[in-house]
Amino acid sequence: MKSWKGLLLLSVGLFLSACHQEKTTGLHALMLDHVNQIDPDMELPQETLGMKVEAIPLETTDSCLIKEISCMEESREFYWLGFDNRIGKFDKTGHFLQYIGASGQGPEEYVSIKKIQPVEEEQRLYVMDYFGRKMNVYGFDGSFVCSFKLPEETWMDNFRYKEGKVYYQTTGNSVMPDIYCYDVQAGRMDTICKREREMGTEGYAGQSYIYTLNEDMYTYHYFNDTVYRMDENGIEPAWLLQTGKMKWTYDELTIIADYTPKVRPDGPRIQISDLFETNAHSFIFYTISEFNGEKMKPFMAVYDKKQDRFYPHANLISTDSPWLSVEKGCQLIKTSVPGSLYAIKEAFDLSGKRGLERVKEDDNPVLLRYIYRE
Repeated sequence: MKSWKGLLLLSVGLFLSACHQEKTTGLHALMLDHVNQIDPDMELPQETLGMKVEAIPLETTDSCLIKEISCMEESREFYWLGFDNRIGKFDKTGHFLQYIGASGQGPEEYVSIKKIQPVEEEQRLYVMDYFGRKMNVYGFDGSFVCSFKLPEETWMDNFRYKEGKVYYQTTGNSVMPDIYCYDVQAGRMDTICKREREMGTEGYAGQSYIYTLNEDMYTYHYFNDTVYRMDENGIEPAWLLQTGKMKWTYDELTIIADYTPKVRPDGPRIQISDLFETNAHSFIFYTISEFNGEKMKPFMAVYDKKQDRFYPHANLISTDSPWLSVEKGCQLIKTSVPGSLYAIKEAFDLSGKRGLERVKEDDNPVLLRYIYRE
């Protein structure tokens, strides 16, 4: 495996040379380092991204009433939704099929659902039970297969499964994240990358994200300007996201005795909430701590790879059906099945709209499927 110390030195070097990274490293860089870049009214027609939209109302029954969806995934034939501490299986028309597992503290149950991932070739669903400190594995038919413990790290809250191995990541304030690789069959845990510092009395900002593109895995960690390509042998730099002085510092996140920050921020700060790519575009979802008097305002940045054009914020507008637009930083979801992105909207926002006349205001949420052209 590659030395995490060597990677740490590389990352710190990249971080310190933020203004010149693209020239000195040869890596492509996106700059999101000043609020003056952001035009909250910027509109980008969905047709420009080659998008078509399909609305999928989730079936409402006495046994399936959804208050809040916490996570979503997709396999070839099914949607898998975590909601109200349950996991529901739906077909591609939104018809409710069954619950997977149950909430509880038993060996086949889960205490809390942090993240899920279906694995098509195995016909299995992997479920991260964060507070239960374990991974549960179920068959697509709902049968319980097995469970195994999570790593001991308290903030182990993200994972991705690939070819018999589970890649875990933590949330933490450090330049490098913790990344572990667990071989399910061998029961062996290997360390791919390790944080270089321990947190003090700081608020957590260092979230990590994992996404896949063309069978490769990528990871981004908030305090690092680098998006890495990742496998069982280590990580290597792929591209850069430079947030400059808008990135929180450790001292700004540190709370002292009078419950105030050790250092007050001297301007707006950025927090990334998700990041992923398709072959044609990169998407970055983020909030700004204060923007034109509004606290924690959400935005969505889009990079068009073919046109080599970066939009620090864009509202993806549907000219024919405005209610299908993706506006005001609404977060899109990328699943394990390429070719589509998803948004989740409440039924009362869409009830009575063209093509959705049968949707009632108190129905379950509606999935909006944005089919994109690569």
